[in-house]
Amino acid sequence: MHFKLFFLLLFTSALFSVENGTQKVEILAKTLNKNGTVVHAKDDVVLYSSKYIITADEAYYDYNTSDLELIGNITIMEGISYSTRSGYSKLNMNNDTGSLTPMFAYAGESKMWMKCDTATFDPRYYVTTKSIVSSCDVQEPDWKIGFTTGEYDRQEQFLSTYNTLFYVADIPVFYLPYFAFPTDTRRRTGLLRPDFAFSGGEGLYYMQPIYFAPQVNWDFQLNPQIRTNRGLGLHAKLRFADSPYSYGEISFGQFKEKSSYQLENNLKNSKHYGYSIAYDRSQLFSGYFNENVEDGLWLDINYLNDIDYLNTINNDTKNYDTLVQSTVNYYIKRDLDYLGLYAKYYIDTAKENNDRTIQELPALQYHRFTNSIFIDNLFYSIDYQTINSMSKNGLNAVTHQINAPISIHFPLLDDFLHFKASEYFYIAKVNYTDEVYNSSGSGSVIQNFHRLSLYTELSKPYNSFMHTLSFALDYTIPGNSSKSDGFKEIEEDTNLDEFDSLLLNTKENISIGLIEYFYNSSGKKIVAHTLRQTILMGDIATNEYKYKDLSNNLHIYIANDLKISNLLTYSHEFSRLSKFQTSITWKIEDYKTKFIHTYQEDSQDKVDNYLTFSVDTNYISNYNLFASTNYDIEGDYFKSWQVGWTMKKKCWDYRLAYREEVEPDSSTNGSTNKRGIYLTFNLYPIGGISYDFTREHNSAN
Repeated sequence: MHFKLFFLLLFTSALFSVENGTQKVEILAKTLNKNGTVVHAKDDVVLYSSKYIITADEAYYDYNTSDLELIGNITIMEGISYSTRSGYSKLNMNNDTGSLTPMFAYAGESKMWMKCDTATFDPRYYVTTKSIVSSCDVQEPDWKIGFTTGEYDRQEQFLSTYNTLFYVADIPVFYLPYFAFPTDTRRRTGLLRPDFAFSGGEGLYYMQPIYFAPQVNWDFQLNPQIRTNRGLGLHAKLRFADSPYSYGEISFGQFKEKSSYQLENNLKNSKHYGYSIAYDRSQLFSGYFNENVEDGLWLDINYLNDIDYLNTINNDTKNYDTLVQSTVNYYIKRDLDYLGLYAKYYIDTAKENNDRTIQELPALQYHRFTNSIFIDNLFYSIDYQTINSMSKNGLNAVTHQINAPISIHFPLLDDFLHFKASEYFYIAKVNYTDEVYNSSGSGSVIQNFHRLSLYTELSKPYNSFMHTLSFALDYTIPGNSSKSDGFKEIEEDTNLDEFDSLLLNTKENISIGLIEYFYNSSGKKIVAHTLRQTILMGDIATNEYKYKDLSNNLHIYIANDLKISNLLTYSHEFSRLSKFQTSITWKIEDYKTKFIHTYQEDSQDKVDNYLTFSVDTNYISNYNLFASTNYDIEGDYFKSWQVGWTMKKKCWDYRLAYREEVEPDSSTNGSTNKRGIYLTFNLYPIGGISYDFTREHNSAN
């Protein structure tokens, strides 16, 4: 009887669905009874529709009005990522409205859950009362948000709360009359995490990013900021992807200094402004050719009026390089042929103007990759470049360069040893004009050099380890070098670095290189060693030394958790170590320690001698405790140190650290001491906030 009634119900609801446009509803249960247009289902009730899967202890469904009443242990699943639990519910399957008392809801994508006394809903919104939301453990959440009224937008997956109280465990922390956040990871318009900091010089720093995401392939971000002692700034960034193979960013902004801060710090400009354009695109034109063609475009265009534009974009960026470069690169490659078109534009912010700054607009390169010719062991390659160097006030030069090496390879001693002889041909030509000094000229350089190479690659297994060895010996011999009279005149009349690159200045030398590895019986690397030495031969300039620095790099893997490394550079000229760096990394179970000692001395007898030490541990569950220090042995002071910890759980994390940094100031023979507390915390998936409580103190030695 029940079996026949079930099929009768299916037929009736399907027929009604066709005529009235309602959802088709299928009902399964141990007990099914029909009274007029109402179906009463009881015990292990399961209802199916195009939108919901529902289970309950008991259900009443009026297939005339599409009203559904559910009683006891109700689970309503909407799709695969959203479900609710309640004790009593009413809903209309036709207009998708109803209520639940009480309600527990779970969003699978975000791991968020909500509990409330009552909830009403329509096709788009849930409205809840006396609610709690969190992503932590349901029984004893580490944090939760309580609110008297809430509205959840199912379409946008966005929750708005009113009379909101934030709790840590069961302790109320702070109150907001209104709070809203997304419950998924989609890009959407809204406020991003603010950035706070405090310093003695600039005062309170606060930046509040505002994010706009109108389309899936582009977004826009505004970053207004205030530095209470310094001034105001507004920066913006547009991000876009105009194809599946590209990505671009356009950034611009301005920071306005307070007049008092400008005078006190002797700043050149009261306003710092600029813009940048970055664009990366592959398959720009190659999609119109066959599969063997590859091309790409890269733009990195920058303009600013001074370097402080970069330093005021946010509180983290510090840039001391006064030279700013813009680049445009395009290449196309097919098989062994490569063609590139490049341009470089420079702004030197240390100069009053850049009228004499040399720009490369443009440069063209053709390269033929190494390939055999005539016979299998004879190889060649070709590289041609032309560069148009110019400046605003008429300083111009066009250079052409050709490199064409040819090499022949021979195996010796039954492949135990290999010999290679290479001949390098180089030609450069330059046309030069300078309208300021009314000078011009043209000249050329022709050079060649020879290189003889012996190299071997050996490996030998032993009982408990394996040894691999690569040894190379290169002998380079300068060939002919010829400069035209015009090029000699250009060298005498100008001091441009761009022309220095046209001379190879190849010296007769012998270069020795050794690379070896040791592996244990299981194939794990236990020793890595590299040794390099270059020796100049023949005539040596007065500012050169016969023996170049010896470089020795050694890594010893004592165990899975312990590694010792040493980099040694020895100066034969000064009979001393120019660099000696030793590092020890030890990681065992939940502990990790790293120790680095660095000593280096340059040709001007300037010595850097410092220690770096760091340690962290995950011994305490969910916590990472860390500490580090950087000690300047030569100056006898701590350059920096920090201590803190990071806590991570599935629903939230935070990082708290205290840090001190000392930066010497050579202009005042003093130093700047920056100390402060750094705090960052995140609530998943709501987001987080970071605080930078730092102060700067200037002191004289």
